[in-house]
Amino acid sequence: SRDTPDQNMTLLLSEAVARSLRPSKLNPKARVQLIDLLEAPRGPVDRAVFGWVDVGPGLKLSVVSEDAARGVKRCLVWGKPGASTARHGHSGDEVILVLEGRLKDDRGAYGPGDICRSGPGNVHQEQVVGEDDCICFVLYYGDLLPV
Repeated sequence: SRDTPDQNMTLLLSEAVARSLRPSKLNPKARVQLIDLLEAPRGPVDRAVFGWVDVGPGLKLSVVSEDAARGVKRCLVWGKPGASTARHGHSGDEVILVLEGRLKDDRGAYGPGDICRSGPGNVHQEQVVGEDDCICFVLYYGDLLPV
């Protein structure tokens, strides 16, 4: 099977990132997470090509890929203005890359290109702010824990 242009670009970007990062300068876990973020869709997200599941009022989730052996799930989350997640904790890391719109949590506000990272034991709640929908690429390394 032939690689798609997006797969080729992801491979090239992965290799470029791997060459440019010195292991002694970057935590190995953060390095892996940065490489996992390269699977995020590029450009405006075509919402029609993803299968969405309602996960809360004004919130939809699409699992982009999952690697059970590594314990990582890569997802898109689509939130309408004012929508918020339930307050939750994490059994592993959660890395959110904002692609479109804006969101906030207990620690700050995030717009396109910003990363919000939560570690095991962190408790927070995200909310879509502003008048636009928010689309995020989210890496889950573990489970969400209700609080």
